[in-house]
Amino acid sequence: MSPMTSTKPAVALYTLVTCAALLTACGPKQPTPTLDQPPTPVKPGVAIPFTPVKQPLNLTPFEKAPCEILTKEQVAAVVADPPSDVQPSASNDSALFRCIWTSPRGPLVTILEPLVKPQNLNELAASRSSAAHSLDPWSEVSLDGYPAVIYHELSGTNDCDVAVGISDTRMLHFSYRGQISPSQYWAKDHCGGVLKTAEFVLDNLRHT
Repeated sequence: MSPMTSTKPAVALYTLVTCAALLTACGPKQPTPTLDQPPTPVKPGVAIPFTPVKQPLNLTPFEKAPCEILTKEQVAAVVADPPSDVQPSASNDSALFRCIWTSPRGPLVTILEPLVKPQNLNELAASRSSAAHSLDPWSEVSLDGYPAVIYHELSGTNDCDVAVGISDTRMLHFSYRGQISPSQYWAKDHCGGVLKTAEFVLDNLRHT
């Protein structure tokens, strides 16, 4: 076998590897995340009485513009990062003020203020007897000094809900539906994602 002939397989292999590398380099690039690092998980406090709420929050900013209650960075943290394809949708009527954030790459995240029963934590707790599965598992906690409940309005393991007492008569309801598109940051901690959403909103309302 001549030296020229013996190099053909090596040349062919090199060409194949080079082409594969070029195809990889020229393929679709992954979008650059907005966040430099994953969001820090929330550590709920111990349960406190539903009333009295010592520092009631003004919900007017949320009622005027429900979908502006989260910043771009916060949407990246709890829905999809980067949030370029996240679609917010606001609703306000006689029953509620609400915003829903949807994305092909993340969970469906909802924040709402109910205007019909149950409107507060006491009414929510009282509704458990008539709920399909008693809203279990049900866990009473606190978030930044506000009474809160982690519960499950739906029975799916990919869903989680948090209600926070904003005043003695009002609450905010946060929900996370992640069955179709789990969050990149909260895929293994669905309630962690909705708790983080609640933490963001409480902080934003305090500084509005």
